Amino acid sequence: MLSFNCIVILLISLSFIHAFQNPLSKTGSSTANKWCLHAAPESAPLHHHHVAIRTRNIENAIKFYSLFGYDVETKFRAGPARACFLTNECDPEKKGQSSVASRLEIIEVPGYILNEEKGTIKRALDLMKYEDLLGLNHHALDVTPYIHSLQKNEYYGLDQYLEAINQKSKENFGKTLRIALPPRQQVLGNQVFELCFIYDADGSIIELVRYIKDLDQEISSGWEPWDGEGFVGNDKQ
Repeated sequence: MLSFNCIVILLISLSFIHAFQNPLSKTGSSTANKWCLHAAPESAPLHHHHVAIRTRNIENAIKFYSLFGYDVETKFRAGPARACFLTNECDPEKKGQSSVASRLEIIEVPGYILNEEKGTIKRALDLMKYEDLLGLNHHALDVTPYIHSLQKNEYYGLDQYLEAINQKSKENFGKTLRIALPPRQQVLGNQVFELCFIYDADGSIIELVRYIKDLDQEISSGWEPWDGEGFVGNDKQ
């Protein structure tokens, strides 16, 4: 008998095969109008389609992500589970395409599979506490365009953004945001960013990123020079 994991993956894959279309640009070479597995210089790039997140309550998850501009694009079933796509793309003509600004897939784990003990609520594993775990860690949202659109004359960074979102959450849903890591600045290459980490309704990690400026000089990555053999940083090849 197929497990819940297998059923969800299988049905979602079949739905994509049946219904997913991604019209590519009509300009450029003819190669751009064909699907390809290995992107060549003259071919169209692959686009990120979605990130999947499991939840114990899909209605609560939809409410939480609405704070960041996400609306329900499509509701569907994935085996026994209720599921949906959320997107912050406003153009209905782009429904189902990969070129939307951001898309999340929310999958509700049925109660009989969660098997919560009476009086308890299961949450996502707090990945901020388990630095040795491998694999997907978090997804990140760039709030820079949104902050620019506010056209604030005074300083408006992640602290102010979080304060506004938290106020909206309390007014609409009676809930406060849970901060995993407060805002701080980080230099990546020659660019300065402000970033922070928060938890969603189930405890999954979300990074919020705000671009600040470019620097005149390139900052060292801190990586050791590569000797051409193996991967520096881990001697267990």
